[in-house]
Amino acid sequence: MIRLVLYILVFYLAYQLLKSAGRSLLRPRQQSNDAFQEDTDLIQDPHCGAYFLKQKGVKANVDGNSMYFCSPSCRDAYLLEHQSH
Repeated sequence: MIRLVLYILVFYLAYQLLKSAGRSLLRPRQQSNDAFQEDTDLIQDPHCGAYFLKQKGVKANVDGNSMYFCSPSCRDAYLLEHQSH
């Protein structure tokens, strides 16, 4: 009878350990607000007006300023227009 109680106790403790370990593995990792903000920063293309994620954009330096475009074709069209002025 004592063996049965000990087995149940050991089983219960193992179950509790696995349950707590599983929760910590399944819990999403905390990101800093800056990293989260950078990942979800929507900006507007200065040429076509489309909104897109900044990290997915195409970067160009125009007059010393960094600008982001939704695609290489928008970037090239903007640069062509900007050069003609």
